[in-house]
Amino acid sequence: MAVSSFTSVSLAPPLVAFLPGKSSSTFPVIAERGTFCVNVLAADQERVCRALSASGGDKFADVAWQTGPHGDPVIEGVVAWIGCTIEVVHDAGDHQIVVGRVDDLDADTAASPLLFFRSQYGHLVSA
Repeated sequence: MAVSSFTSVSLAPPLVAFLPGKSSSTFPVIAERGTFCVNVLAADQERVCRALSASGGDKFADVAWQTGPHGDPVIEGVVAWIGCTIEVVHDAGDHQIVVGRVDDLDADTAASPLLFFRSQYGHLVSA
């Protein structure tokens, strides 16, 4: 699934959060597993983002990935990935707040992230 609401929560212990909509058909699968992997997409991965945000079907059919430490997908070419275990899920109106404990991570410090702002994709520009 693609989420636009993702945030760090705590450094000690290391926690992050994301906010899936209650109508999500993907989050119940993640919740049942109890783990998830955040993939921070690179500037050239707009196609990957569109594939993951589409409803239904095999979202990973044309996405190159490998299995992460918890068995969750780590997408090839991402800026960073963060392997997490779900700590708690809070009700929040038409969304849920999912807090995850960070168990593993890796980053490519040379890569630039894909941005989504005002319904458009973009990337950082060097000064």
